[in-house]
Amino acid sequence: MIPYQNKVEALGIKTLATFVRSTTHVVASKRNTAIGLQALINGKSIVASSYLDAVAQAASIPQDGRQSVLEQDFDANWPNPEEFLPPSNNEPGNPPSSLYRPDQARRNLFEGYTFIFCDNLQYNNFLGPVTDAHGKLERYDVRLGETTPEELVEFVRKRGHGTNVAVVRFIAKKNPEWENHLSTRVQEMWVIRKHSKNAYMSVFVDFNRTNHCDLIDWDIGWLSKMNSLISS
Repeated sequence: MIPYQNKVEALGIKTLATFVRSTTHVVASKRNTAIGLQALINGKSIVASSYLDAVAQAASIPQDGRQSVLEQDFDANWPNPEEFLPPSNNEPGNPPSSLYRPDQARRNLFEGYTFIFCDNLQYNNFLGPVTDAHGKLERYDVRLGETTPEELVEFVRKRGHGTNVAVVRFIAKKNPEWENHLSTRVQEMWVIRKHSKNAYMSVFVDFNRTNHCDLIDWDIGWLSKMNSLISS
């Protein structure tokens, strides 16, 4: 935080460690982070820290005492956020930079979806983005090495109530083989269920193995819904 504060707070620009309603830009080292997702949902720009350097440079007074370029023409010389997008980090589908433009249409991105989290840290990280996009969150207490796929699927079934349900994949560092079996078997069981007469959508979501927002194993309509709202 301190390097950011030193760069722009002298110009009257506030810097915060968390996302708030008055946030206008999110500074991130990667595109696919929880706070980056929250920026997209709220129609805000995601920028690299070099954007703050560009703002400070544009506001600097030349040694000869002339006006800064911002004072000369603020609108024309304010740095363009699209030119300072953080580098790609192998996002699903490798979306072009243009898809990260602010767009208020994303505010309802998760409406009708319920996300089930088995990890408290992931739940807390994505509470803001999911609720801002009108989605719901549930927590499921996994018993490491003991919880069965059938138990998790039954929990999902009871929470569905006609909505689209997504289980957020987690990492069981002490028992990764068990976690992999659990997630694989749950997906297999839902592939069978979704083709039954009364099935509703369900997808295993990876929000993800490094607390970013990759989505894996895209299911019915999810990819088109996400892409259409991000690119609109």
